[in-house]
Amino acid sequence: MVVYRRTLQRRKRGNIAMRIMFIKPHLETDAVWDPIRTSTYLGIWFMASLLKSLGHEVRYLDEIVRNNGLARQTLFQRTLAGDKLTEIPMDSTFAEFHESKMEDFNQLSPQKFVRKYTAFQDNGSITRIIVRTGNDIKDTLQKVARFQPNIVGIPLISTANYLPATRLGKVIKDAFPEIKLIFGGQHITAEYRAFLAENPWVDQVVVGDAISVIANIISGEITDRVVMGGSQAMNQFSLLDPSIISNCGYPSEPTHAFTSSGRKAVDFMFSKGCPGHCEFCVAGSQGGCLTATTTEAIERQLLLFRKHGIEELIIQDDAFLANEAHLFEMLRLMKKHGFYWQNNGGLDFAMLSDEITEQFVNYNRMGNGRITALYIPFNPRPWNKSESAAGSMISKYDRSFRNLMKLREAEIYVFTSEIIGTPDQTIETLESDIELHRSMIQDGHLDAVLTLTATLLPGTKWFKENRQMIVNERDFPGYSLFTTHHHTSHIPNPRTIEEFTIRRGQKLNEVQKTHQWGSAFPNC
Repeated sequence: MVVYRRTLQRRKRGNIAMRIMFIKPHLETDAVWDPIRTSTYLGIWFMASLLKSLGHEVRYLDEIVRNNGLARQTLFQRTLAGDKLTEIPMDSTFAEFHESKMEDFNQLSPQKFVRKYTAFQDNGSITRIIVRTGNDIKDTLQKVARFQPNIVGIPLISTANYLPATRLGKVIKDAFPEIKLIFGGQHITAEYRAFLAENPWVDQVVVGDAISVIANIISGEITDRVVMGGSQAMNQFSLLDPSIISNCGYPSEPTHAFTSSGRKAVDFMFSKGCPGHCEFCVAGSQGGCLTATTTEAIERQLLLFRKHGIEELIIQDDAFLANEAHLFEMLRLMKKHGFYWQNNGGLDFAMLSDEITEQFVNYNRMGNGRITALYIPFNPRPWNKSESAAGSMISKYDRSFRNLMKLREAEIYVFTSEIIGTPDQTIETLESDIELHRSMIQDGHLDAVLTLTATLLPGTKWFKENRQMIVNERDFPGYSLFTTHHHTSHIPNPRTIEEFTIRRGQKLNEVQKTHQWGSAFPNC
């Protein structure tokens, strides 16, 4: 430890390259309701690529997948009563638990299933079976000690993973107090004051786009504890360096998206931001300035991906269809270089024009590369709050709805989602939507409908206006897209939302095929 501190001090005194380690923490997810998903954090990848190009030595450590981390799973029971948190290890494996859960899902009524597995107890406490996925913190510390970084950056992208991120950071700070610890991500942007009050050992946090300020932070030009990153235009981003993630251990088969059938796949974004103002969405709630990568940069990036053997892109743009001319140019370049691709960020259903549909269909008719899957959600809008989101969107955009069938005829896996338990939703709407979604699948418009819950994410309008509906704000796994953590004025009992999650899954699985990445109750 003494030698390590002296090494850090020598680096700080000289004007030399820094050692920076970005660490993505292990996962802690609700074993009943939440599928286990992981992906490359694009923000970290962009920052690491930039810093490496500036001459710094950079490591990206993904503790979920490194060293076969996805196979390292332990179960424990977590109970939250007010602010009191207790955790009790469990003897069974996650595989055993999942098998037993699926037997119950296929045999029990929704009421009986929820009675056995509900998170919400009669005494007001919340009890969840949690599965911890990834490497042990001791293993992470060994990697940190071996690399000897000056700076460690930990992303807190999802509020759901608050405890793993902060526990990891605290252990690193206690073991290596000389290291500067920086946190960033969506949760920090939304709740940085509360975060710093709870975690005084954190050296710096970045609010907004860290990529706009990270170089100046590393050089020591910016020393503020709270750094306002603002919003960096996408055309200012550096190219993604595939060598940075080459040793992270990512599986060839994505765990957060449709299958790549063994093709080497990576997440990518051609644009960032969204001009929409969806009340449940972080991108829309932030004002939504949309910026895009230049055509020249896209081509250079695609060539670099090809050089590293990447064959499929998992596109995460929030507004992929917003600029038709830019979209067609992206399609031209991906086809030119023979890429398979799928959309995982969501395509705006209202913008699915005949022209765009024809371009998608043509992509699958000739040349190398294909579209494998498109996620086209019928998201609720301010104008249809008390209506069926799917029913109202189909009625208003009938042409878009007809185009779904054309996409499926082009052998594209087309899926959507239903958000249940929204602040304005009624029981009657939830009931009718089950049959509506079944008919959409049976009639050939869709392959599957995922069931998501109306998570009130910090930073969104839903959170700001309805946070009193959250049963316990310290119930961090409840902030997942798949777990219930709230009630509403129309649905006063959160167990009712859990029951509808099961009922929808049982009824829809009779007519659809889902996969682990899209449901905790798959029928693949």
